[in-house]
Amino acid sequence: MAQMRAIVAYPNGDMKLEMQPVPVLGESRYAPHDVICEVQYCGICGSDIHRWREDKTGVSTAPRRCTAGHEIVSKVVAVGPEVTRVRVGDRVVHEIVTNYCGHCPACLSGRFNICNNLPSMEGRAHYTTGGGFAKYTVWPEYQLHVLPESVKTNKAVLMEPTAGSVHSVISRMGVRAGESVAILGPGARGILMMQVCRAIGAGPIIMSGVTRDEEFRLPMAKKLGADYIVNVEKEDLQKAVNEITGGIGVDVVLENSGQVEPIGQSLDIVRKGGRVLWAGGGIRGGIIAPVDTHKIITKEIDVKGEISQIPYDWETAIKLVASGRVNLDPLVTDYYTLDHWEDAFDYAHDSHNCLRVAIDLTGEKIDGEVSF
Repeated sequence: MAQMRAIVAYPNGDMKLEMQPVPVLGESRYAPHDVICEVQYCGICGSDIHRWREDKTGVSTAPRRCTAGHEIVSKVVAVGPEVTRVRVGDRVVHEIVTNYCGHCPACLSGRFNICNNLPSMEGRAHYTTGGGFAKYTVWPEYQLHVLPESVKTNKAVLMEPTAGSVHSVISRMGVRAGESVAILGPGARGILMMQVCRAIGAGPIIMSGVTRDEEFRLPMAKKLGADYIVNVEKEDLQKAVNEITGGIGVDVVLENSGQVEPIGQSLDIVRKGGRVLWAGGGIRGGIIAPVDTHKIITKEIDVKGEISQIPYDWETAIKLVASGRVNLDPLVTDYYTLDHWEDAFDYAHDSHNCLRVAIDLTGEKIDGEVSF
């Protein structure tokens, strides 16, 4: 059986470069709707970084030894006998929620991402059948989306977090044209959420960060459409928001930092009757933050969470990127091969001058013969 190198995740949180079998058509849970994909690039998500070097307390880890990586762009090389949605040669991106029961209250309402009968880890291909940090992966046809010609292959690794941003902004929060929005945290996901807000006509949009974000991330947010940027270590965020909104507060707050302080800040800067999304920190098991329920009660604030995406989010994300209303090009900043995967993870963890680091699989070789 042909073997390939893969970045493998373990239940104890370890990640190692090891040999894995090349997937075989017809031998996965997705058959006869299985698709073998040759991975071109796979982005390093914050969830991968948290499993790499940080304290793994509370971090969701793989339930079994499995090839990691879920921000995938690939080329179809083989299809099962009942596959009709994709063809050999198609460039595709991969929905990550591949397993769900289909009959629970969440699934029946189209919210497969929170299937009531499966733990979230069991619903994702990169925890079950294998992800994209390897030359080949297998996926169900109904969770693949063909890329338009206008979308660059090496930038499409950010399509998954773009779909997640659509999920946050539109599916969960229902942000509307003309609404004011504050986004707390200028990482790749924060800047993508900002661009989605801009694309649907929301504004003004305020992006907050800290001093380490001043050199690269906050200027990038401004360049791509933020109306205001605020360094919360040098400015009072609530004062800045009050000046911008005439003392009322913003309609919507999207917390994306994963830190304790912005949880409280989100309740301070949202207007009465406004809406708050707490999205940061979920990838590392959540954060414990004190919450002043008096503010939620007396301001009648709607607070929501979010995870992953639903099919609508993917279709919308692809349309937004293909039309140029969401720009991925400057956000994928660095590429590494599997030979230097540890350097890639270190850089993604340590540097404040990158937004998304990707593993380049285009030149990766395999051990043995493969016939698709």
